[in-house]
Amino acid sequence: MTKLSFETILFDLDGTLIDTEHADFAAAQILAQEIEAEISLDFWAANIVGVTDGYDIFLKVLQQQSRNNHLTTDFLWQRLQQLWQQTMQNLSLMPGAAALLSGLQGNGYRLGLVSASDRAWVDRWLGHFELHSYFQNITTGDDVQRNKPAPDIYRLAAARFQVTPAQCLVFEDSIAGIQAAKSAGMTVVAVPNSITHNLNFSLADQIVFGLDQINIKQFDTLFSPP
Repeated sequence: MTKLSFETILFDLDGTLIDTEHADFAAAQILAQEIEAEISLDFWAANIVGVTDGYDIFLKVLQQQSRNNHLTTDFLWQRLQQLWQQTMQNLSLMPGAAALLSGLQGNGYRLGLVSASDRAWVDRWLGHFELHSYFQNITTGDDVQRNKPAPDIYRLAAARFQVTPAQCLVFEDSIAGIQAAKSAGMTVVAVPNSITHNLNFSLADQIVFGLDQINIKQFDTLFSPP
């Protein structure tokens, strides 16, 4: 068997494999409108997406903007969760996600999932889209004390595969995720989506504008260790 370029390929979930971020932002916009506040897409992408305490930041901004001084964080958080039930009814895989996972698995790569979200959330959507079988290891925010952008979650993922960080290739859509993987010593491919496309991805080793743009036959040529 031909030696693979990387021992292990690690994928982020939200916004990289599954399009949860549009539904998330849609719920945030509805909530902001309900209390006569505003949240811009650029602010959301830079400060909320992939950031561990992003929702705390978001709710604080809403409280600052609202004319209602009696809005509590608990009320806003509960309302946001209610709105998620509406906006996340029809989630879809990111274009090319299923084909890429299948192709990599078929070519002998070991695949891992590394998500800042909790395990219940990850299992919910992996089950929904029947993706569990692609991943030999799943590492979530429940497994570490310091979540992305700290490197802990990626270091743990590498340890579970018994490989060095340098042997891992990571696909991420958020700045926090890229910072986490790079700080862990991994090679990172940024996959901007229409939520995050205006961000500065210069920290990543490569940028690919969609998983559907990756030719699995040329994978080893396109993505090789530095």
